[in-house]
Amino acid sequence: MSIFAIVFFVLILMAIYHHIGYMAVLKLMNSMKNNSVGEVKPSDNQTETPTIAILMCAYNEAEYIEEKLHNLGSLLYPNHKYDIHIYFDGCTDNTYELAKSVSYQLESNNVHCNLHLQIENKGKTAGLNTLISMTRDRYDILVFTDVSALLSIDALNKIEQDFRDNAVAVSTGQYTLQDSAPISQQSYWQYQNTLKRLESNVGAVIGVPGAMFAVRSELVTVLEPNAINDDFILSMRALAHGGNAIINDEVVMYECDCDDQVQDYTRRERVGAGNWQQIKLLMPLMNFKLGWTSINFLSHKVLRGLMPILLLGMYLALIAEVIIYQTQWSMIVSSGLLAVHLTSLFKFLFNTKKRLVILDQIAYVLNSYWIALIGIVKFEYGYFDSPWKRVSSATTRCNGVKCAKRVLDIIGASVGILLVSPIMLGAAMAIKLSSKGPVLFKQLRVGESTDEFVSLFYVYKFRSMVVDAEAKSGAVWASKNDPRITPIGSFLRKTRIDELPQLWNVLIGEMSLIGPRPERPVFYAKLEKSIPYFCHRTYGLKPGISGLAQVMNGYDESVEDARSKIGWDYAYVLSMSSPLSWIKMEFTILFKTIQVVVLGKGQ
Repeated sequence: MSIFAIVFFVLILMAIYHHIGYMAVLKLMNSMKNNSVGEVKPSDNQTETPTIAILMCAYNEAEYIEEKLHNLGSLLYPNHKYDIHIYFDGCTDNTYELAKSVSYQLESNNVHCNLHLQIENKGKTAGLNTLISMTRDRYDILVFTDVSALLSIDALNKIEQDFRDNAVAVSTGQYTLQDSAPISQQSYWQYQNTLKRLESNVGAVIGVPGAMFAVRSELVTVLEPNAINDDFILSMRALAHGGNAIINDEVVMYECDCDDQVQDYTRRERVGAGNWQQIKLLMPLMNFKLGWTSINFLSHKVLRGLMPILLLGMYLALIAEVIIYQTQWSMIVSSGLLAVHLTSLFKFLFNTKKRLVILDQIAYVLNSYWIALIGIVKFEYGYFDSPWKRVSSATTRCNGVKCAKRVLDIIGASVGILLVSPIMLGAAMAIKLSSKGPVLFKQLRVGESTDEFVSLFYVYKFRSMVVDAEAKSGAVWASKNDPRITPIGSFLRKTRIDELPQLWNVLIGEMSLIGPRPERPVFYAKLEKSIPYFCHRTYGLKPGISGLAQVMNGYDESVEDARSKIGWDYAYVLSMSSPLSWIKMEFTILFKTIQVVVLGKGQ
């Protein structure tokens, strides 16, 4: 058995344990517990009804805020024993005005609703920290909930009963989606609810739905400013003192805001980053003195955070096994995975609603982990330091073609790096032996632009010119027979091998495989002034290693070259208005790019 096969099967076993084996262990432990002891009832040692603060952060929630407040105002808990606190985080719609109107009605019924208005968007973490600081010392229990989730009418009563047991630190309920939610999301939450119920029976629910969870106030701590999965961090830190987390089947959270598949994948990117972050933040939970809390944390959340990286390792090991050894098992497995991904892509492109239950579930899990891998990479590069936005808002709604394009970029860049690594190694050795200076060359380029910003990033290439090529001339376009180009560099540019390090730019989300050419900032102002609408070519679109303009015109040598190429760039952008025209254009450019590389038609 090859080293690639060993790596693949070890990673597969870890994935099977995380998704299937862990639940089987919990079921076994639950059956042993049920056979050995009777039902354990909480001790009724509380003489006074505890006070409860319901905490919410709101950012542009006009669609749900009124219904949510009416829902909270109708809860059966004694009115004088619970208060509602809402932090309005720089809303740009009329969420605050709607909440203020409903709060007057609630106050007339002796339900206290405290509105905390923040003019500037500070982020959800800042909002939660503000609410925690104001309420932690005034209430016995803090209930965190989302504006878009409705609670069963006796939710607070059930929570109060749970907390009569002094061992309980965290309590949550059953998370329920609308019937219109995609089947893959419904299956995911059915699995999660079953898993959390099993964890609850050993007093160690790992992770709670942000829709609603309750924590003893003395166990709540403020969050780090850059915390992503706030619900998980708040609940799990409460368990670090040795308490239990349970799920109450009689408490129901009904989610009104149902994401479509594309929006859900967008959310998965942030969740992936959060899962990665919480491994670092919650290291104390790996202390085995905490019993099941530690075991569940390692089996559930640590492995969940690592799964995108494990999946990448599995794919790379499988591809290597297919290429080098062509074993029968690797051909069968890779064909099966290819069929899953192609079917998923076909369903997306043709917008078919036909359900293929098992295949859809497998595709959802795999695609979610690939999206989560993007989140991990972005987290390490500081992409999640900005304030929160609603996934479903117009400013953050993911375009379907762009989402599919990003998935293809990740898979293509990962496979590409593996396949061309021998070529890149040979190029690096040739550069090092033929001329003085570094192997790699980085240069500042202009990336994707939006209404709010224009991104800048460093593009990586194999050095094809002499060191300090622009020391005397300053920034100038390369030209044919350019004396600054080394002999090896000439070959690298003709075959476009010099562009291969940009696969890393693609993998971390700065570039795409296919897109407009990234220009240098020093030329950008001149081009924008000379060519009408030049800056719009990368509006909402990442620049690419290759593109329609690149394969049709080659490298730019002047403003006129750039002018002649802009029409090709806009033709590519227009193709993205339709999934079918985009996929046809994408593969046409890919085919032409291969022609350029094989025939050496680059500059």
